[in-house]
Amino acid sequence: MSSYAFGDTDLARERLGIVADVFAAPTRALLHDLPPGTRRYVLDLGCGPGYTTALLLEIAPDGFVTGIDESEAMIAEAVERVPGAHFVAGDVTAPLHLPAHLVYARLLLGHLRDPASALANWSAALLPGGVLACDEPVRYFGSLDVFARYEEAVEAVVAARGGALRAAGPALDNEPPGCARVLDRVVEHRVPAGRAAAMFWRNAVAWNGDPAMVDELRALERAGDGAQTVLWELRQTVWVKR
Repeated sequence: MSSYAFGDTDLARERLGIVADVFAAPTRALLHDLPPGTRRYVLDLGCGPGYTTALLLEIAPDGFVTGIDESEAMIAEAVERVPGAHFVAGDVTAPLHLPAHLVYARLLLGHLRDPASALANWSAALLPGGVLACDEPVRYFGSLDVFARYEEAVEAVVAARGGALRAAGPALDNEPPGCARVLDRVVEHRVPAGRAAAMFWRNAVAWNGDPAMVDELRALERAGDGAQTVLWELRQTVWVKR
């Protein structure tokens, strides 16, 4: 597994709180549109501090929802945030030893060294009729120069750790073993520039990024949302196990 580029410090976990708020609406829409079926055993891969796990509990309130993340710090916070779920620190790319009616991953594939192998392992854990759902950014568009500089920097940083942000979309093109595609869509999601900057500068600090870029992004957050927005394209793909 590649190492996560954005770390698990207090600032990194703060940034994931912003991510959770920014992307909650499209995530809830995807979970709402999943095909009907049993939701007794649910896995949240790369769960971080538990924000996505909480959303999964909304659709499976009586299920056994388990979050898996490589970071002990993330898991410790998730346990506090979502007491109704179960959490374990582990490698999400390894074969899963828990059976699942639903396996979910958000913003994860681009950080993995071999997304196709990870998808194969995840599908292998599905029970017959089980669902595998992935929620991945394809690209984003912002008119400010600092966002273009940030994008160039973040792609290089993730690549140096074994991931490939732009590989997330193509990884969803093929069917995991034994699965049939039932949903594949690209959702456009507009985010105020100040909120995007809030996420970006915290990431840049995690990898000791260009101080001038960090300062510019922090100034954008302080300035508020204004009229500027960033447009994310999120690819939401769902398979069912035959």
